[in-house]
Amino acid sequence: MTNEKHEDYVNATKEMVRADHLIYVSLKYSRTVDVIKSVVSRLIEAFEFAMKAVLKTELSEDDLKEALHGPKTMCDWLAKQHQEFKDDIDFYKFMRKLNKAPVKERLNEFRRHVTLVTEVEGEPVNVKIETVEEYNVKVREFIQKIHETLYKSRDLTFEGKN
Repeated sequence: MTNEKHEDYVNATKEMVRADHLIYVSLKYSRTVDVIKSVVSRLIEAFEFAMKAVLKTELSEDDLKEALHGPKTMCDWLAKQHQEFKDDIDFYKFMRKLNKAPVKERLNEFRRHVTLVTEVEGEPVNVKIETVEEYNVKVREFIQKIHETLYKSRDLTFEGKN
């Protein structure tokens, strides 16, 4: 694996460390919708870096230029290469829509049950601290799958968390 490919994977793990910090430190003390939105953004970034790492490893130079054209094409190429990532890609697409959705309401800010209320594809979505933690686990599991794909190994550790 070249350094550039390896660098994308390393960046994905670094984004996860940042997301962990936002969840377990910043969100714990500030309890604001803005921090929830920041966590979602970090998780999306981690997901994108992980997708780039696997695509850069598996595609030829010409295919890679086309695949890295944008998030939709990255998802399409990854789904074509790895059908086992379909649910993960669907979750990534949902997170992107969630990130772009306008905040309808900010419930219980600065309190224990802070909630981001929005709408994704006409469906109401309430994002609480527990919800963000679930999203974090899903992205962590995806990066574990990418790790196994890239390195043919299950030995993955993030700085600070395993």
